[in-house]
Amino acid sequence: MAMKCTVCAHPEGHAINEALIIEGKSLRNIEKQYGVGYSAVQRHKVHIPQLLLKAQESLEAFDAASILAKIRDLEGETLEQLQGAKTDSDRKHVLAAIRAQRANLELVSRISQLISDATTINIVRDPTFVQFNTLVVNALEPYPEARRAVLGALRSLGDA
Repeated sequence: MAMKCTVCAHPEGHAINEALIIEGKSLRNIEKQYGVGYSAVQRHKVHIPQLLLKAQESLEAFDAASILAKIRDLEGETLEQLQGAKTDSDRKHVLAAIRAQRANLELVSRISQLISDATTINIVRDPTFVQFNTLVVNALEPYPEARRAVLGALRSLGDA
């Protein structure tokens, strides 16, 4: 039986995810702050793209959705500060707001990369699915109309 990820099961798992993604804390700092093993945090990093995908697909994945919402809020606040600094004609504040906005864009870029790097499973190419299809089509051999209909449906699934 596979072991449950201790970081995912940790009562402060949400805060650990934020520390990893938003704050960019080191694994050693997270280990000390939350009392989780260094290697557990290192192994947990593999789960981050999956959490972000879940957030993108469903609000039920609260941890990842919360992280993305905070990034959006941060983005809005930074843009608001940039507009205010432009109005005040204070070059120092404008440049500081631009630097903050650039950091936000870098964060969004890193998260987008994590999402795109997440594992995608193509069930149509899965050997078990192919074997199941073959069994069904062969079982329908005595029923040519049903067999044609099932083959057509399976082909359209493969095209999608």
